[in-house]
Amino acid sequence: MQPLHLVVGSGPTGVSCAMALLARGCRVEMIDAGVDLEQAAAEKVSGLQAIAPVSWTDEKTSFLRAKMDAGVDGIPLKLAYGSDYPYRLSHGATAVECHGADSKPSCAKGGLSNVWGSAVMPYRQADMDDWPAVTRDLSEHYRAVTKFMPVAASYDNLAQEFPTYTDYERPMPASPQAAALATDWGRRSDKLKAAGVTFGRSRLAVNTTGIEKPGPCVKCGLCMYGCPYRLIWSSADAVDQLRNHPGFAYRPGLTVTAVSETASEVQVKAQTEAGECVSISGARVYLAAGVMATTAILLRSLDRYDQPVQMKDSQYFLLPMLRKRGISRFNRKDLHTLAQLFVEIMDIGVSPYTIHLQGYTYNELFEQPVAKMLGPLRAVFPSDAFFSRLFLFQGYLHSRHSQTVSLALQKSADGETLRVTGEDSPEVKAILRKVVRKLVGLHGPLGAVPLAPLMRPGFPGRGFHSGGVFPMSDNPSQNESDIYGRPAGLRRIHAVDSTVMSSIAATTVTFTAMANAHRIGTLAPGLEN
Repeated sequence: MQPLHLVVGSGPTGVSCAMALLARGCRVEMIDAGVDLEQAAAEKVSGLQAIAPVSWTDEKTSFLRAKMDAGVDGIPLKLAYGSDYPYRLSHGATAVECHGADSKPSCAKGGLSNVWGSAVMPYRQADMDDWPAVTRDLSEHYRAVTKFMPVAASYDNLAQEFPTYTDYERPMPASPQAAALATDWGRRSDKLKAAGVTFGRSRLAVNTTGIEKPGPCVKCGLCMYGCPYRLIWSSADAVDQLRNHPGFAYRPGLTVTAVSETASEVQVKAQTEAGECVSISGARVYLAAGVMATTAILLRSLDRYDQPVQMKDSQYFLLPMLRKRGISRFNRKDLHTLAQLFVEIMDIGVSPYTIHLQGYTYNELFEQPVAKMLGPLRAVFPSDAFFSRLFLFQGYLHSRHSQTVSLALQKSADGETLRVTGEDSPEVKAILRKVVRKLVGLHGPLGAVPLAPLMRPGFPGRGFHSGGVFPMSDNPSQNESDIYGRPAGLRRIHAVDSTVMSSIAATTVTFTAMANAHRIGTLAPGLEN
């Protein structure tokens, strides 16, 4: 019988690593806290699937919207189907305490893929200059990921620097606002390219055709609350598919607290929801619990209490822009509300690294912060003219230009806490000023003007594009990992999520984290024992 390989966590990287291990003929057991959507909410979602979308009245969908709010800094906490279950801690999970930072772990089945925006973009080679040479080419592993994660993409201007890694073009339908702005840019693409700006349609992990789902995308505008047809990919769905594989087993209800190894095996310590301690043995273990939980497990296992480690982050910011012309019927309901457009700034005068922008067009959540800012003036504000021109861009910087975050595992009378402390960086403000000046200078070719006073940088960790606590290195020292995600001194314990990424580029983190996890699962040595 093949030796047992243990994967901790059911998020995107856990699934990706498990896929690679199974392809090598390994037996895989996934250990997971597995917190799931409450039964009552799940039944309401099923109820929507059972009726025609034309019957999805405000009353029937009110449970989705009930607890969601938006402010000038964005959505404080994105929920899934009206529930905060993606952020709920399981028994035995390490509490996280943030100071000048904003990040959360996930104990959910599927991890944070239950609430992500589904944007997928690979890393550009120029943005991986500090990765070990052997890990920089992830092409075959990006392609492997698209075999089990659907990607709604279009082959356009972005493809030369950022390949789609999929053979199918099935983009999400553009909103009227996005189509109009893309047309503007298309007419001036030569000028934008000469200025180091490339644009294209968004790439989203969405099952647009509805294969093995209740149906294809019906453009209901509910994406931000949770797709009633569950077309936005979550690794929870992939776990359910993996359970049909004879070499795979899923063990939910277990929260891993520590790992250890001997010359011949690993031991994984976990707690049940009832507080019972459990020990599981295997040949190797692959930690894919998310950067917060994986870091806590490693620090505890290595007995490194009160020894701060540094987490890299891709600085997140919001920047509203106004198109010079509005369009009619901008607020129609038959559209999707995920990212519509991607913009990549590759200008050495701004940064040697890519700056990534995701453009969103009108959805009803736009109105809440504007109403709060205007107060009683809202009654005389020309809302239609404003919202018909408004685009909200969500941006990211490379970790080299972003604030760093200190993580320290601490003990107290109340238990253990992972203390997360943001460290201010004047470079962030300088780079963001360059970004705004760049876009203002291109207002003609862009056909839009950035609303600079309304730019909102987020606290470090706010965009959930973080990692690099135990970065991969050709010659790992303390607090570094080898190219197989093994922290220095360990042989059978691998971290495979963003914890081991050498840096965090501006383009979306999940796709590359999955590809790297697949690479480790595919190439890690010694899988015969």
